[in-house]
Amino acid sequence: MLCKGRLKEFVLGCPIATKNKVVVDGVIVDAFFDSLHGFELKEGVGTLLRVDRIIEARVPMHRGTELEARFSPFPDRLRMSCGSFQARQYQISHRTNYRHSFQASLCHNQLHLRPREVVGQKLLHSAIEITPEPDYRASSFDSFGNPTEFFSIERPHAEMCVHSFCGVERSEPQFVPLAGFSIADLQADIRRANTTESRQAFEFLSPSRYCAIDPQFESFLSSVWDPTLDSLVLLDAINQHIHQSIRYEPSSTDVTTPSLTALKNRVGVCQDLANVFISCMRTAGFPARYVSGYLVTVPAPGESKRIGADASHAWVSVFLGHLGWIDWDPTNNIRANWDHITLAWGRDYADVPPIQGVYVGGGDTLLEVAVDVLLANESLANPPKDPE
Repeated sequence: MLCKGRLKEFVLGCPIATKNKVVVDGVIVDAFFDSLHGFELKEGVGTLLRVDRIIEARVPMHRGTELEARFSPFPDRLRMSCGSFQARQYQISHRTNYRHSFQASLCHNQLHLRPREVVGQKLLHSAIEITPEPDYRASSFDSFGNPTEFFSIERPHAEMCVHSFCGVERSEPQFVPLAGFSIADLQADIRRANTTESRQAFEFLSPSRYCAIDPQFESFLSSVWDPTLDSLVLLDAINQHIHQSIRYEPSSTDVTTPSLTALKNRVGVCQDLANVFISCMRTAGFPARYVSGYLVTVPAPGESKRIGADASHAWVSVFLGHLGWIDWDPTNNIRANWDHITLAWGRDYADVPPIQGVYVGGGDTLLEVAVDVLLANESLANPPKDPE
């Protein structure tokens, strides 16, 4: 008699000829991965089909057992989700209020406030309230595939409020320590541009408004750069180098600060650390994009979380050839995890501000922003780090 079990744990190692562990109903089974043949279980007890974009596979097991595994498509080839993996649900409130010293007669605005659906992130609901009621409003997508909304208010108003509410479910990411190829191999693979995905990544190779390409970034990386290192190992080292070299200081810069200024002054906020990382990658010839989103935070022990105390966050996504796009957060010296909620991505902040627009009149303007990112179980979010 055959019975079906769930794949309870799946650890993906190097993508080329590596040994891995598959846990099936509490039993650890050795598996061997080869990029051409997929996973083969040790001792010939069965074969799990190709890993890239597999939806469903059945693996005949010994002892008369059959495993049924279900996967979701994952373009970055690094993260998988199945029914038994953990997931977190977040409720996000992002309120932006503009108060003018005298009435504005007209405004046109574009929003990037609806989270995009990406691997491991599912949008549960989304609503945006705008007051006064817009005279014109339309939803669309920008050239990077980010959800956008355009609206205009064509009558006098002294105050405007944009309030976004959304719910997001994030799956637990499964990281791998090694890519299985060096950074030099990756450079050669990117130059070949023999896939649609790699050709599309080329738009993230050029300098952009806030992310320059400059020899100073090459010099900055000289102490950690080693072309023989595994690609993921080197990028983890670069992430740590930026984290340690650029001091995080709130309000030390603004959204228009270019990456060269942040590198020179060695100080900035999350956006600046992301910009420096992007400039380093593009200078070295690797496509990198700016990711705008949220990071859930928890208060210090014994303190209550302050309403509106959260903020938008920024991190980096780097293209690694057939592995796809992988995200790093240099502000926190980590790879982006399930506490990172993606709103949008682009070449830099200029492509994806939460709100941008123009208005006529209005005089002086006071801007107030309040962000709340709430997890169903706050104790699971960003557990405190061990003292260094």
